[in-house]
Amino acid sequence: MPDSIDLDALRAFARVAELGSLARAATALEVAQSGVSRRIATLEAALGGRLFHRTGRGVTPTALGARLLPRARAVLAELDALAEDARGESASPSGTVDLGLVPAVSRPLVAALTRRLRREAPRIRLRALEAYSGQIEEWLADGRIDIGLFNRYRRGAVRGAELFLESDIVLVRAGRAGKLADMPFRALAGVPLVLPPRPNSLVTAVLDLAARHQVKIDLALEAGSPALIRDAVERAGLATLIPQHLAAREYAGGFTAARIVKPALHQRTWLMLTTRRPATLAARAVGRILRELAPTP
Repeated sequence: MPDSIDLDALRAFARVAELGSLARAATALEVAQSGVSRRIATLEAALGGRLFHRTGRGVTPTALGARLLPRARAVLAELDALAEDARGESASPSGTVDLGLVPAVSRPLVAALTRRLRREAPRIRLRALEAYSGQIEEWLADGRIDIGLFNRYRRGAVRGAELFLESDIVLVRAGRAGKLADMPFRALAGVPLVLPPRPNSLVTAVLDLAARHQVKIDLALEAGSPALIRDAVERAGLATLIPQHLAAREYAGGFTAARIVKPALHQRTWLMLTTRRPATLAARAVGRILRELAPTP
């Protein structure tokens, strides 16, 4: 980056890119919108190109802006971490921590984490973003979030991540609940399923396994939220595949579950901090509490 780049301009750029709006960025930065515009213009002059496209709904980064964004976030995070260390805040870290997590673990984890933070680190501001695993991993890779919790369905460790939770995959459908039974994978043939939309790591794992074992999967509906999936199971006569811990919490009454076996499907949830920038004291504190809140087998 050129030496002439102003840090206030860099912060304005990162906030506009995050919020998609000059007006919202101005509110967040507590400056006039004209001041944000001037800072962006100063940065564009230093870099020799436009950083945003204007649209009817706000602004989006240009190709130059998209290349700059992860590096800008890394520089700003490093400066924030340096400021924290200089102030000696290890006993009481402060700052914003962006946490991305999959829906299967978001509840009641975020509530429990928030209670702990308010009690032990009240100067940390948590922003929790819910998405499926592929999106979480993309956010970690480009530095949009500080910490991510995402799922994998294959054996083996994930480099740079820690195992947070492991659970069997079960088939859930409407019906009177009974004792958890086993169901061979081949019995999925012809069962109308509702699963998350592709690309999705669970759907990929199921379809790959079906291809290897020559099982025809009936993917009747792809639904983009846990609420839509539950409604389709309850009202449309479909079944779904979810981790056992989620079935026990979200499908407790009026549903029946069977554990998939021969071969079994296992979901492993991994905890990872972004490698795009050094972890702040606040991010390390959130990571520590998350590890302490991890469910025990």
